Amino acid sequence: MQDACLKNTESEEKYMRRRLLKRLLAVLISVLMIVGMLPAALAETATQADGPENGTFLQRMEAVFSDPDRVYSSDMRWWLGSASATDDTLLEEIQALYDSGFRGVELCMQEDGVAPDEDYAYGSEMWAHKWKLIMNKLLDLGMSVYLTSGTNWETSNVPERYMSPASQEASQSLFIGLGVKTQQQGGFDGPPETWPVVEPEPDEIILLAAGESAEGAALPLPETVRENCALVGVYAYEIDPEDRILYGTDIDLLAVDGAIVKGESDTDYTVNWTAPEAGEQGADARFLIVPLWSQGTYQTASPAIEPCYATNYFDVRGVEALRRFWTDSYLDDPELNEKIMNGDVQLFMDSIELEFGGGITWWAENIRQEFIDRKGYDALPYILLVKDIDAGHLTVMGPYRELKGTYDLVDNDALREKLINDWCDVLTQLYEENMLVPLKEWLNSVGITTRAQISYGKTLEISEPSVYVDYPEAENLNQYNQIDALRLSTAGAKLQNKVISTESGGDNPVYGASTQTMLRDAYIQFASGYQRMIWHIWTAGYGYGNYNWPGYMAGFGGDVFFNRWGTREPSSANYDVFNAHIGRVQALLRAGKSRTDLGFIHNNWAQGMKNHGDANPRSLQGMNWMLAHMGIYYRSTELQDNGYTYNYVSPDLLSAEGVYFDPETRTVELAGYKALVIYQRWLDADGALKILEWAEQGLPVVILEHAAQTTPFNDGRDEELAETIARLTALDNVRVAQINGESEDFDYLAAVAEGYDDDVLEALQELGVEPYAGFDANHQLLTQSREDEDGNRYLYVYNYCSNDYHEYSMLEDVQTEDHGLDIATDIRVDGIYVPYELDSWTGKVTGLGEYRYEDGKTVIPVELTYGNIATYIFENAEPEALYVTDTDADMAFVGEDGLTLRALASGSYTATLSSGETAAFDVTVPEPYEITDWDVIVQSWTGNPEVGDLVREETIGDLTTVNRKTSTVVTEIPVTLETLTTWDNIPEVGREVSGVGLYDATFNWDASAATGAYIDFGDALDQTIVVWINGERIGGEVSTNPSKLPRSVGEEIGDGMGGSFVPEGKEEFTGGVSWTKPIADISAYLVDGENTIHIEYRTGLTNVALANGLIRIQHYMEGEGRRAPTWFGYDVDYRSSGPQQAVIVPFVDTVLNP
Repeated sequence: MQDACLKNTESEEKYMRRRLLKRLLAVLISVLMIVGMLPAALAETATQADGPENGTFLQRMEAVFSDPDRVYSSDMRWWLGSASATDDTLLEEIQALYDSGFRGVELCMQEDGVAPDEDYAYGSEMWAHKWKLIMNKLLDLGMSVYLTSGTNWETSNVPERYMSPASQEASQSLFIGLGVKTQQQGGFDGPPETWPVVEPEPDEIILLAAGESAEGAALPLPETVRENCALVGVYAYEIDPEDRILYGTDIDLLAVDGAIVKGESDTDYTVNWTAPEAGEQGADARFLIVPLWSQGTYQTASPAIEPCYATNYFDVRGVEALRRFWTDSYLDDPELNEKIMNGDVQLFMDSIELEFGGGITWWAENIRQEFIDRKGYDALPYILLVKDIDAGHLTVMGPYRELKGTYDLVDNDALREKLINDWCDVLTQLYEENMLVPLKEWLNSVGITTRAQISYGKTLEISEPSVYVDYPEAENLNQYNQIDALRLSTAGAKLQNKVISTESGGDNPVYGASTQTMLRDAYIQFASGYQRMIWHIWTAGYGYGNYNWPGYMAGFGGDVFFNRWGTREPSSANYDVFNAHIGRVQALLRAGKSRTDLGFIHNNWAQGMKNHGDANPRSLQGMNWMLAHMGIYYRSTELQDNGYTYNYVSPDLLSAEGVYFDPETRTVELAGYKALVIYQRWLDADGALKILEWAEQGLPVVILEHAAQTTPFNDGRDEELAETIARLTALDNVRVAQINGESEDFDYLAAVAEGYDDDVLEALQELGVEPYAGFDANHQLLTQSREDEDGNRYLYVYNYCSNDYHEYSMLEDVQTEDHGLDIATDIRVDGIYVPYELDSWTGKVTGLGEYRYEDGKTVIPVELTYGNIATYIFENAEPEALYVTDTDADMAFVGEDGLTLRALASGSYTATLSSGETAAFDVTVPEPYEITDWDVIVQSWTGNPEVGDLVREETIGDLTTVNRKTSTVVTEIPVTLETLTTWDNIPEVGREVSGVGLYDATFNWDASAATGAYIDFGDALDQTIVVWINGERIGGEVSTNPSKLPRSVGEEIGDGMGGSFVPEGKEEFTGGVSWTKPIADISAYLVDGENTIHIEYRTGLTNVALANGLIRIQHYMEGEGRRAPTWFGYDVDYRSSGPQQAVIVPFVDTVLNP
């Protein structure tokens, strides 16, 4: 993969340089700032955080992070109601997306509900016009464009005129003729084996007693027979009274002369076969005849002007069909093609929502022979076993399940498991080789990269496919924001240094989530190793099919589903600050390459989803494992609690291109694994040999007891595996760890509350394997580490635990735990560095003044409140300046004047210095005081009583399109307040108002009494706030990054009232006051004497939406059945809007080495 990485790196560098030079060649320093963060691998992964060539390390870091390039911003998925938006509506939204600082936009067609498909749907002339308009404008603005692989996200699909659903280009499945029992599909919690079973009707089944004849019986057909229905095989099985199959009794009736007789048509067959006089069960034996048919699934996607059929993911011809269609649609414009080559365009494939169409598994014309070639035996005789292990579109609704379908083998669970694993493994290989590889090769050749959500919820391996796309992706909705579930998808990206993204925010209810909720989603995923947020979803304000206030709703028939980003939200005016914050974190998490401590060897072909959140009632199959401090796959959280980071690694990934063991550092690269842990009861024999090879070179390995007892496949290599494990365990750098208190047959894949206590930590410590960033055991911190090519480290820290779910844990010691919301501890970074803290809200980089060195580690103190993050940079250098090793002052940092101690209260303070000296000093600090006498104007946003009062109309060709929007009425509510409080405490405002709050006051500052001050708005904030002191905006400046300069779509846009305007583009800001911990240093803005303060606070729409009945109050587990909200911590209720207080907190600084 090294050559491929180099090639992609060069391509990305050329793209970024072209973009920068086109915008502002004159801003040389800004260009250097961005070039310093150019990618190291396939996307914008940074080899080093390097700024201006001349300058201190601190200056270079500030150059990188103070004003991050748009390429590090988050992205947006845009739901469009067919192609029914007018050009003006599209241009207005594109301008808003650019002004908001988003990197790129994913175009996703949804049903409008009213707009005629024949005029506006996928494949129409209007679709071609609108999509190309959007692509051109986004690329002209220097933004990225992401195109779905079909009508929308569901599948790769192609219009019928380009592909027949009966061809091998189209999705195919294997079907069983009627006459076998089945399970109801979907809609049930838990694995499929718990779903209701439907027995066949007696006249549909061919079930023969011993010696009984089926003379002339019609061979059962699939319930729906399609054009290309073809007989693949017919097997007879001896079954026991429980309908289980006796292995080895299969009879291939097509190989029995005269047993199956073909009639006039391709689907007309009769059975002329007599069952044996006795079977393994003697004369009481029964024989089930199972016919196997192949045919197209005929799965379609909408909206479209004609049927758009899913392509075949397991036959390369499926990609060829997609290529024909794209060549005639997206790629038929030479001017646009040139922009694509020079820009950032991606094809996006969402979760694999490929259905079976009534069949039992996916199929391809050559799949049977492919299986034989890869596995050495024929899958067809026992393919019946895969029936109902996967429901096609929707599958496993819990993490634990046995790979077992409707039919089973008699007393041979192990063989059944191996047979099914083999089938799923081959499906995974064919998906990679015949879909992902040719798709990437073709699209890369025309300047388009590929991004795909990898395999979750399917009976496919979940990490291996990431090797074959440019950008792997996951989705927090289907993983319930659980760190252990999210770990399933990150290994490939870390081993090959790719940027991994998540579709985020689909868990949030429409108008019911706050900005802080979105940040929590992002912070959890960052802590899981993800580096790029793609938000779900943006929707235009104007619409064709509906236009009730507050704005258009594309998809789901215009119903109110999913959180909607857009200008309808009062807080949208501050999306640029949001993206500056997210951009800094994402830039830090792309610096260099990952330093992940451990790889847990993991194979599983039944990846569960938990988009329903907690089960109702709660169970091990559905709960917030993370907040209960319970692992999902590897059960113990002890490693995590001590600072170890890890993810789940398919053994196949160890042999992927570019993955290697570095004997000098004893790490698996490019992820940086210091050790591998073998914990599952099965292990691929080739993977075991690779681990042995590296262990013999010095790689530490820990093996859990009961692990690696068998291979997952029907490969006859169990004895070979045992020999390999014996050789492993004989090595000095390998340990076997015990699981404490587990049952004799404990299995990590089983739904039993066991395995939470083991000796893996002790084994690692014996081997000398310590985390890149360790700390004393706690249930609050999660981290991610990166390292650039100069050896500088980057550290992300998140306080994840809300301390209010412990009672639901299945661990007794957790149930009564109360660790509070704050944590103060030390983090020990492996190596000697000079540490800095990056303020991810302002971009300011500050040298830490307090740290120490112990046993070759850099130790820094960390204090963090729940829901907040801290980001650190560690310069690979020996300390030269004086620093503090211990102090009782509130803060120690390196300021402009040198090493400085800060005190927030009067008293006597001491500090132990790195020189061995002790500094002591007394300070007098003024008491904190509230700002009083506020003039407040609350601008209440409501809908115009005249629905659809704003109108846009256009005619293109013979088609006239009308869009409408209900305008927002802004009502001002003037209020005077002695001290600040939230709106629900202000009688004139109340809890039902959403909108904007404008606050003005004056306060006095005595510059002679203190060095400076913080302003404290309270312990929590809902939504967004921007603050000015004496006319200067706190914490952020106007962006000068060339990618964020004001730019316009450059066309006149109708205002809906008969007038028009040409947008100029707005200035974007680099940051501001933290929205998760609203305390800011205002020292630089203060003047002696009287000061003015102005606050602009912006809400979401929750309160007014609740008051108007647009949404309803939802509390966790309140309600009946599926109506009860089951996502813990995502309640919908009236919000306390506005800042809680405005308190000036003076401080006094003491410089120790002026």
